[in-house]
Amino acid sequence: MNVRLFVAVEITEEIRKKLAEFQDELKEVDADVGWVAPENLHITLKFIGSIDEEKIETVTNMIKDSLTHIKPFDLDYTGVGTLPKEKNPRVIFADVIDMGGILAKIHERLDNQFMALGVEHEDRKFTAHLTVGRIKTRRNVRKLIENIYAYHGFNFGSEQVTQVVLMKSDLSPEGPIYTKLYCVDLV
Repeated sequence: MNVRLFVAVEITEEIRKKLAEFQDELKEVDADVGWVAPENLHITLKFIGSIDEEKIETVTNMIKDSLTHIKPFDLDYTGVGTLPKEKNPRVIFADVIDMGGILAKIHERLDNQFMALGVEHEDRKFTAHLTVGRIKTRRNVRKLIENIYAYHGFNFGSEQVTQVVLMKSDLSPEGPIYTKLYCVDLV
């Protein structure tokens, strides 16, 4: 049986709460946005996609290999934005500041490791961010952008990353349901 997997960094409850407050402010604009449930907020390091359940152990070992010599590191969550750009935004995000470039390094290692399993190599440059919502239509999008940029330099907090997780994603009509399958501690 196939499972849908991704590798992620989870965020602290304190940061999750501040991001939920940010979402609540933006919801008042009444734009057509699919909001990420606060409990689902995370940084995706690598989307694996659908893979045979029997390969989970192999995937876990590849994650462990990718994290060799990676020590706990700090992240700062400051600022917000949209992707791809303001003209036709599709994603609302909070910025992840990774001064040491550790997330990009882990992403590159994972990307290279998972190619052996047939997982597609990503051509676009990895940009660490926290997706908080996906814009569905243009309704009230101008006002939404104005409200987003009111948070331009806002600091949502910082944390020390001490582990990376393998997550399973089950899609449902109410939104995705994420299940933590395995945690790899950084030492």
